[in-house]
Amino acid sequence: MSIREDITAHIASQIGAITEVKTVTREPKVLSEIATTSYPHVLVESANERREDSSFGNEIRRKATMDVIINVVVYSNNRDQNRNTIMEKIEEKLALDTTLGGNAINADTSEIVIREIGETAPYGQAAIIYTVEYYYTRGNV
Repeated sequence: MSIREDITAHIASQIGAITEVKTVTREPKVLSEIATTSYPHVLVESANERREDSSFGNEIRRKATMDVIINVVVYSNNRDQNRNTIMEKIEEKLALDTTLGGNAINADTSEIVIREIGETAPYGQAAIIYTVEYYYTRGNV
């Protein structure tokens, strides 16, 4: 697997260990097809990445800064409260290991975006933009 994939899979695995999160996927799902007992639902996707050279000498070492989008969907009459609670649980869990199992130099929440994507109450949605810095050797990504 690539380092990008290792990082994203590690994040999904860590979120999956949160008791309050009922389902975690790496592929989008149609919300109306998810059972109400499967919420809160989280979708983890790798996103934009910025890269720069960081080595001297023969080995081409690069530094990458990648965004991972952690989409959170709750199903509740108290959607704002439930959305905030789940986002906090996710942030707390990921803060326990900012190297993401040794794959990253550092990782942290850089932005939270409240999203309403074509769905209304009782669905509540948000995206956590989780920024990850890591090194890789060109040809080994």
